[in-house]
Amino acid sequence: MRPEGKLGVFPELSINIFAMLFTVALVAGSRSRGDRGQIEHRLFILMLDATILELAADSAMLVLDGTESAAGMVALESSGVIYYIGQPFISMLYAFYAEHRVASDSRRARTWMPYLALPAAFSALLSLSTPFTGLYFFLNAANVYQRGPLFPVHAAVSYSYMLFAFVVVIVAAHRRIVDRGTLTALLIFPLPPMIAGAIQIRHYGLVLLWPAAVLSLLVIFIEVQKRKLSSDYLTGAFNRRHLDEYVEARVRDFRDERAGTGRRGRRFAGFLVDVDDFKTINDRFGHAAGDEALVAAVRLIRSCLRSDDFLARYAGDEFVAILPLSSEDELVQVIGRLRARFAAYDPPRGAPHRLSLSVGAAVFDPEIDKDADKYIARLDTLMYVEKMAKRKSRAEGSGPEREP
Repeated sequence: MRPEGKLGVFPELSINIFAMLFTVALVAGSRSRGDRGQIEHRLFILMLDATILELAADSAMLVLDGTESAAGMVALESSGVIYYIGQPFISMLYAFYAEHRVASDSRRARTWMPYLALPAAFSALLSLSTPFTGLYFFLNAANVYQRGPLFPVHAAVSYSYMLFAFVVVIVAAHRRIVDRGTLTALLIFPLPPMIAGAIQIRHYGLVLLWPAAVLSLLVIFIEVQKRKLSSDYLTGAFNRRHLDEYVEARVRDFRDERAGTGRRGRRFAGFLVDVDDFKTINDRFGHAAGDEALVAAVRLIRSCLRSDDFLARYAGDEFVAILPLSSEDELVQVIGRLRARFAAYDPPRGAPHRLSLSVGAAVFDPEIDKDADKYIARLDTLMYVEKMAKRKSRAEGSGPEREP
């Protein structure tokens, strides 16, 4: 017995089945071998899988509502328990996902994430007790699903996670520790399920929440795929094509500012890093060791940058970073941190090589750098000058010998 004036079972069931099939397609499109070790990828897959389970539970509740058989009653209550456990769980996963995407210190975030899981765990216990207590839902005399007295608690737990994630992303945007594409996707994600959930709470009997959640997952999926198209598969830095587009845009913005048509704050600098003796690492220790060295190099470079600084793989063992500047001293400080991090690098698990780098750095100068290509070429030349000086120093015996 469903509320009068609401959609019938078949239309609502059809919507759920379509949303479920669509989510399965998102799962298939997200199963990338290269991403499997990333925490954010695992969280996203978990959200997709849990959403499929929620849609299945919701569909079962639609079909079994008002059942007259004892087995049907057990199945209806079991589906309800799964449904009520799943909603806060998925909201919690999104809060974890958002925090991980914008966290400047992921290790610190992981230490307090178990505490963030406590509301979902508490809600899960209430869900498990509900067949005996009727706290979240109960079946009336006609075996029709009804909301229980603590239903508002369940809704509050789910909404609190969404609001928490929203605040985390807003704070990250204010601190400029998240790029615009990620910011937009993370801010959009909570809106469809929060709006649909509010409508569903107000108009009992509608099925809107989980189809809306699938729409949100699609937003994240598109953002992830877009990021992959502009990223280097091995290191996760941006690729050469995106580097060219980015530097061209920065040069264009700089010229617009000088012409009085652009916004302020467009001055920028950059550096090009070459991993010293990388060929020797590959030849002596194998390509797997070489890949590990490149990944470690990117990690060290990123540790010296702000999250809105741009880092791309320029060639095999060469990387380019572009930094907005307020003063030239900033570039000097970044290069100093970079050299210190590489000098202090301790290879993990007894890796048989160390890392050093040659750097070419410069502030963009429109009088010297006529376009983006010439600017990158100047960074490359400056890096090559340093590399040649090192080789000359070693050849003359005035520099320390070093095994890579």
